[in-house]
Amino acid sequence: MYCKRILILQQTNARFAERGRELCGLVKLVNNGKQSTDVTVFVTNADVRMLGEWWLLLSFDRVPQAVQLDTLDNCTFSLPLQPLEKVSCLLVKREDRCFEAARAYLGDNACDALYRQMDALCRTPLDAASSPYEQFVASTENFYGKVDVEKLKLKADSRYKSVSDYSNAFERFYAAGAHSDYYESVKAEIGKVFVEFPPYYPLIRKYREAFFVRIDFPKSDKYFVLGVLQKEGRIRYICYGLPAERDGVTDKDFVYVENAPTAFWMLFQDADSGQISAINGLV
Repeated sequence: MYCKRILILQQTNARFAERGRELCGLVKLVNNGKQSTDVTVFVTNADVRMLGEWWLLLSFDRVPQAVQLDTLDNCTFSLPLQPLEKVSCLLVKREDRCFEAARAYLGDNACDALYRQMDALCRTPLDAASSPYEQFVASTENFYGKVDVEKLKLKADSRYKSVSDYSNAFERFYAAGAHSDYYESVKAEIGKVFVEFPPYYPLIRKYREAFFVRIDFPKSDKYFVLGVLQKEGRIRYICYGLPAERDGVTDKDFVYVENAPTAFWMLFQDADSGQISAINGLV
């Protein structure tokens, strides 16, 4: 059965973040009919100059797993098929001993149990040569010689349904005359968009506790960005950005955001009220 879960990592130890920034990230877990659970780990603002190993500890229904990460920039691996109803995770830095850097959970908070097992779990790295992921890759050596290209195109186009679903949730909120809990009302839909589209790193690095994705328009070279800004682990703003030159937008609600390699005209939407708002104290 197809199932997808997203855990948003929140910093618990500032020592492992870049100076003046907040470490954050996400863990994506996918069961898609195979006998494995596919995992993607993305972490931003971590101080990677410090010596040591990065590990991800996971708990599925209180059964622990440990994986040494070879990168914090979209590290991907597979585990034997896991239940995804109750999941907890710790991002761990192993030096002379193990330190927790960030944590997240869904359904059942087993983070403290993982914390107590950190040193034991991080002693034995996965044997990459015989991991389920490597076995899967080996069994699909000539896969693309037989693939139905039209089906791949259809699957690629289907991801835009998540954008449409978010747009519909956006409209329902205002049609109902709601004035609070905007983010809570659209959280499921915006989470799907974050899963379907690639992270946009220039803006993730610009703001503390931020996550952005880039959404390319079908059959066009134009795109926009969608993201969230947090403060103290709480979503404060939803952000919409259009790449632009300094001149060209006269709408007073747009804010010009300088950034390399692209500047943006940005709208900041208050996560509670849903209203376009000035951004305060998050940059």
